[in-house]
Amino acid sequence: MNQLTLSIVIPAYNEQENIKQTIIEILNVLQKEKIPSEIVVVNDNSKDNTPEVVKEIQKDYTSVKLVNRTPPGGFGRAIRTGLQNFSGDVVIIVMADLSDDPNDIVKYYRKIEEGYDIVIASRYNSLSKTYGLNYTRKILSFVSCILFKIFFPIKNINDYTCGFRAFKINKLKDIMLKKNFFSEVGFSVSADILLKLKLSNIQLSYAEIPLILRYDLKQGQSKMKIIKTTYQTLKLIILRRFFYLTMVKL
Repeated sequence: MNQLTLSIVIPAYNEQENIKQTIIEILNVLQKEKIPSEIVVVNDNSKDNTPEVVKEIQKDYTSVKLVNRTPPGGFGRAIRTGLQNFSGDVVIIVMADLSDDPNDIVKYYRKIEEGYDIVIASRYNSLSKTYGLNYTRKILSFVSCILFKIFFPIKNINDYTCGFRAFKINKLKDIMLKKNFFSEVGFSVSADILLKLKLSNIQLSYAEIPLILRYDLKQGQSKMKIIKTTYQTLKLIILRRFFYLTMVKL
C-alpha cells in the first residue's frame, strides 16, 4: 500500500514573527515521523515581511511552497487558494501563529490512515488542553458549537468551529474547489465547511481527537475579531438551518 502524501496549508496574514518557527517545528516533526509532505503557505496580502521570511526558508527546504494572494483578502479565500495549490492525498489546515501543536498533525494523519475522511480536533474533549485563550472567546465558541450540534448534528463531532482539521481529499477535492463553496471569507469558514459537507449528499466518515492549543506562544495580535466572527457564525446557523433552500447545490 502506497503511503499517503500530506499537504499542510497555512493561511498567513502579517505573521512574520511566527511563521518561521511554525514551519520549522512542523517540518521537524514530519521528518521524524517520515511522513512525505509539503507545506503550502498562503500569503494573504500581508503588509509585513511574511513572504520574505518564507522565501528564506525555501532556500533550505524545497518542500515549502509560497502562494501570494491578491486583494481582497480573507481567511476563507486564503484557504480556498491553498486548496487550489496543493498536491497531497491528505490536506491539513494549520494556523500560522504557533497555536496548533505539530504533534497533533501526526495524530490527524494517522487517523486518516485508519480510513476516516475528515478528522477534527475538539477543544471540548476531556483530554484537550488550551493555553492563553480568553474566557470571552471560550464561552462564545462553546455556545456556537452547542447550537451547531443541535441544528446540524454530525456523529462523533462536537467542535464545529476549530479551524485545525484534516481532510482525505479523494472525495472532497471537486466539491471543495467549487467557486461557491467558500462563500464565507472570514474565520466562520471553518464551521461553514462542515455545514456544507453535512448538507451535501456525500457519505463521509468523521473522527474527532483531543488537541493542544497554545495561544500563549504566538507573537503579535490575534487576527480574529471576536464580535465579528460570532456574528458571522450565528448568521450561518440561521441561514443554513432556516433558509437552507437558498444554498447553492454543491
